[in-house]
Amino acid sequence: MLKKMALSVLVAAVVSIPAYSQSTNTDPKANDQNGNGPPAFVMSKAPKDGNPTKEDQKRLATERPVSGFVTDADGKPLEGAIVQLKNTRTLQVRSFITREKGDYYFAGLSKDVDYELLAKSNGKASTSKTLSSFDTKPAPVVNLQIK
Repeated sequence: MLKKMALSVLVAAVVSIPAYSQSTNTDPKANDQNGNGPPAFVMSKAPKDGNPTKEDQKRLATERPVSGFVTDADGKPLEGAIVQLKNTRTLQVRSFITREKGDYYFAGLSKDVDYELLAKSNGKASTSKTLSSFDTKPAPVVNLQIK
């Protein structure tokens, strides 16, 4: 009898755990040669009908990614360059090391904040470029060249 009660409590506990899905913010253009996407990871409740939740819709309405390529003076992609993204409101800086094709990707950027992008490699730097809050593209691309 005690075993049946313990088993029914265990089954009830497992059934009551909400379903979570693991999803990544991926850009099909931002994959490395192994098919790995950008390093962003999001854990959210799995919607029952496959449609985004209201929380996901609200987040998507206020956030966007930025991506691009870093090249040298000859236009060749630079693997291992450091791309710095600075939030001009909080002055927080995020970094990304470019992959084999010289590409980078930042996700979860606020649409109402300006960001400055700068690439560095071997003691040289690109000119700083601004991702403006007035830029209405849903997934802007900012390419940087180190001279």
